[in-house]
Amino acid sequence: MSDIPALSKDNSRRNFLRTIGAAAAGLFVAPYIKSAGVFAYAHEANGQFTARVAITNTEGTPADRYDPAGVREKVRYLFDQMGGIGDVVKAGDKVAIKINLTGGSGSAGSTLLGGYSITETMWTHPALLQAVGELLIDAGVKAEDISIVDALWDTVITAPFGASDQFGYRAVQKALGCSMVNLNSVLPYSSFVDMPVGSNGINFTSFKMNRILAEANVYVSIPKLKHHAEAGFTCSLKNQVGTVPKQLYTIQSNQGRRQALHSPNGGSSNSYLPESVCDLNLARPVHLAIVDGIMNSKGGEGVWIPTFEPYQSHVLFAGEDPVATDSVGACLMGLDPEAGSLSLPGGGKCDNYLALLNSRGAGTNKLREIEIVGDGASIVTSAKAGVAVTPPIDFKLLPNFPNPFNPATRIVFYLPRSENVTVAIFNVAGQELETLIEGQLPAGQHDLQWSANGLASGVYLCRMQAGSFTQTIKMIYEK
Repeated sequence: MSDIPALSKDNSRRNFLRTIGAAAAGLFVAPYIKSAGVFAYAHEANGQFTARVAITNTEGTPADRYDPAGVREKVRYLFDQMGGIGDVVKAGDKVAIKINLTGGSGSAGSTLLGGYSITETMWTHPALLQAVGELLIDAGVKAEDISIVDALWDTVITAPFGASDQFGYRAVQKALGCSMVNLNSVLPYSSFVDMPVGSNGINFTSFKMNRILAEANVYVSIPKLKHHAEAGFTCSLKNQVGTVPKQLYTIQSNQGRRQALHSPNGGSSNSYLPESVCDLNLARPVHLAIVDGIMNSKGGEGVWIPTFEPYQSHVLFAGEDPVATDSVGACLMGLDPEAGSLSLPGGGKCDNYLALLNSRGAGTNKLREIEIVGDGASIVTSAKAGVAVTPPIDFKLLPNFPNPFNPATRIVFYLPRSENVTVAIFNVAGQELETLIEGQLPAGQHDLQWSANGLASGVYLCRMQAGSFTQTIKMIYEK
């Protein structure tokens, strides 16, 4: 199911992101990068971090099966790796935990789930919700000050969140002793509240929201890691679409979803929806993001998307900067978080809401500014277990990883001394398609991530030339 392997903790976890430079914004840092497809590059040096994201590899652990105790231990580990969450929550805080139950219960019986449950593939899993709630209580938050929130689609998961408890959320609420709030309703208040976007808004000046989101002084987002058909991918930031009452953001010609956030005039959502996601996060910022990629999906956010399929990334990750946290999620889904646009699973592109929020000071999407910590940190760069990090004694181009890949892969090469280097991509007929790197490079290990977006599935060759040395590897791109 997964093409992401278990990785050795002995790998250098942060070397890749410690000095990373993105091609889109890093030509000053790495003038020898020639391809817009190279979205991350690093060489041994010192970086300066502005955000920290913790990631843990769940493969082969009880957490990988959503064992409650195993998931709790993994979340505790993430919080420890972050340096604790004492700067986020404290005794006396009111906390809203936003989960994601996208599409409603009608999808729960779909054969496209591949025999897995909807909580494993599409929704925030109850085991993760309970683990986060318990650890918030351990941090000093009173149970009665915690609210589990989402805008719910149907009666099976309302009254509240499923009186029959088909999916397990009611049991979590009872175990924690907290409340549950349907964000489509004004309850437990008498009216909605206007949440202003501020001067950096794009499409909206304010949003109508349940008052619990204004009263909570700590806001936690626990989404599922997935691709998204119109926004590229979904993590803690895209989860914000479910904060506004559905009935207030439909339009007359489309009552099935919050069309006013997607494209109110019937036009393309490729720009409008990412802008709306940006606005939502300016109105109700996320203080703590914990993203569920233990099991997830690719190709789309739900079974109504033709390219949807269950997947397993075997990870949990968390951070206090939601833009940085979701940027790590973008990398895990094979996307470039620094690009101006993101590839859509069904083809085409949309604007990048990570870049929009970064430009408005809401957080960083610059990989070189993100410190990746935890035993799963090397997964972000698709680092291959067993790759030596000792200084090379000769020129060497390693096999790319993962291989096959879709759409991004990692390419590593070694230089025993400074040399003029060219790394280029060819088709099997020997035609050069693009040059990735060209110029005088220093000695040591060089890492880059390259995306094959725009190319057809098939076999490609990566050739490295350094002085008189030449080496070629075969790479398989499978969409």
